[in-house]
Amino acid sequence: MKKQNKNTSRACNFCWILLLIFSLVILNSSYAQFKVPKLEPEEPVFDFKDREILFQPIVSYNRAQGPFLGIDLVVYLKQLWHFRLLGSMGYGFEDGRRYRAGIQRSFFYSNPLTIGFSYFDQVASLDDWYIGNIENSLAALFFKEDFKDFYGQKGVMIFADQKLSDLHTIRIEVDQAEFESMSKRTNWALFYNDKNFRDNPPVIHETTTRARLLWILNWLDNDEVACPGWYMEGIAEQTFGERVETQGLFFTLKRFQPTFGSQQLQMKMMVGARKGCDQRYGQYLMDMGGIGSLVAYKDKEFQNGNRFFYTTAHYLFNESFMGRRPIRYLPFSNQYVLGVFAESGWLRFGGENTNPLDDFGRLKITDFKTDVGLSLHLSEGLARIDVAKRTDRSKDAWRITVRLMQKF
Repeated sequence: MKKQNKNTSRACNFCWILLLIFSLVILNSSYAQFKVPKLEPEEPVFDFKDREILFQPIVSYNRAQGPFLGIDLVVYLKQLWHFRLLGSMGYGFEDGRRYRAGIQRSFFYSNPLTIGFSYFDQVASLDDWYIGNIENSLAALFFKEDFKDFYGQKGVMIFADQKLSDLHTIRIEVDQAEFESMSKRTNWALFYNDKNFRDNPPVIHETTTRARLLWILNWLDNDEVACPGWYMEGIAEQTFGERVETQGLFFTLKRFQPTFGSQQLQMKMMVGARKGCDQRYGQYLMDMGGIGSLVAYKDKEFQNGNRFFYTTAHYLFNESFMGRRPIRYLPFSNQYVLGVFAESGWLRFGGENTNPLDDFGRLKITDFKTDVGLSLHLSEGLARIDVAKRTDRSKDAWRITVRLMQKF
């Protein structure tokens, strides 16, 4: 009987792990701190006479919350002035309940203007700018590698979102939120039990009012498949805290350029600058190094900067190139794509009240940290293996990393 109970317990654990992985890969969506979340029209799951209902599971895993399970819900009230009620509710096994509730209304069918309000108690991370939630959750679950730092925020937000076209958007947001530190609350992963998650750094506990101008300028034919064109997004931000006032500007520019046949050159530049706070205010500062920025360097090797510059170029060969190499003998060899890449970045703390433009204007080539490497992609981004070398030294300069569900 005990053996049967043990086998049943193992089966339940295995089913739970499969459910978590499936949900992370198929169902989850990611939100980025310095990336503009889009307001896209949804297809209803249930369509009643006077309302449409859409819901989507939320699943994640990190060292501050452990497993997190929840649901996103949207109710479109056709007969009540076309309002949309939005809500999300979830529970972190180590962190407790988190939620968001709001209402929004769109005007005009062509290039709609959307106005909304929400109340929230959620977990945030500045690292969302360059590391997606799905990828980070899978790395933490499998490899005990949690690349993000987290903090809690609770408050209210109002916004106005104006579509300039099907692809271009500008938005104004004003929110007031209370920040709180989050400690490391779990040390479990499927593998690498001899490793430990690093501690989650503290943030200054205060209530902050924030005004933001956000924009997306998109000249790509398709967001999911990298077609030729440019993609630009950015945030200009002013905060008013109990202790400090800050100004920030965060900018991302991407270019996708086909070359020969199905081969492609992908380029990205990211720039961030903030003034007005010292190095105690972790909720405002940026880090660099490791996954998402300078992969050959240690994770977060450079920390607490208020000036950030990062650029990368990645060249992807087509499948036929791989077919002429020894790798063609591996299973699913027609799904592999070889790439070469180079990255360069710079991070520093330039003084809380100095002009960021002065620091960027004094940049020299020798100020940048750089790495180069080879990458092997499986099934168009499902998995990616990078072999990279930092160029600032010869000893302990190589690093091999695995990325899952990564988007450029």
